[in-house]
Amino acid sequence: MNRKNIIPLMLVAVSLSGCVSQTVTPPAAVEKVAPVSTEAVTFADAPEGCPKSTKLTAKTSDLKETTFTSVSNWFTVWKTTPESAQLVFSTYDVPKDNVYADHTYTDSDALVVVKVTDSVTKVAGVGNYSGAADAKMKVVEANVSSKNLAGGVFDKNGALEISHLDSKYACGTMKFDDGSNSLKGDFIAQVNSMGL
Repeated sequence: MNRKNIIPLMLVAVSLSGCVSQTVTPPAAVEKVAPVSTEAVTFADAPEGCPKSTKLTAKTSDLKETTFTSVSNWFTVWKTTPESAQLVFSTYDVPKDNVYADHTYTDSDALVVVKVTDSVTKVAGVGNYSGAADAKMKVVEANVSSKNLAGGVFDKNGALEISHLDSKYACGTMKFDDGSNSLKGDFIAQVNSMGL
């Protein structure tokens, strides 16, 4: 092969290798999604008289009676008229600003939401709440969500007692039972103020 033919062949080889390198793209980066926490939370600095964790027993027509130590523990307060608040407890990690965030429930998962009204951040708010129509401090809803059901516990004689409330924690006990669904236990929740 003479020199005249070698140079054009080398140029073709170089230009082909350039084309190949331009069309090869690296594989797309795989986005890592943080796993959902299912670790029960303990509060080492719990106020005196408060439990260090929330332990609840919940039952619905869908969820067999199950006792769990809560992973998420929120007492969210809204400055409305009348003032309102909700307690949130669950077997999985729930964002404090989006209680009903998407979650794929397992057979043993539970989300508990208890809504109350009337002076919840005042000294008068430390006391008993019930579902009765004439209750001074009222439980508006007591709900347990599970894999196939979001159900209320319709117990007008049920009670929520908030025994401690400060800017950091709310503590107390609850007991609701309507014969089909039930919710009971001691709790501690972090105060999450919205619009206060």
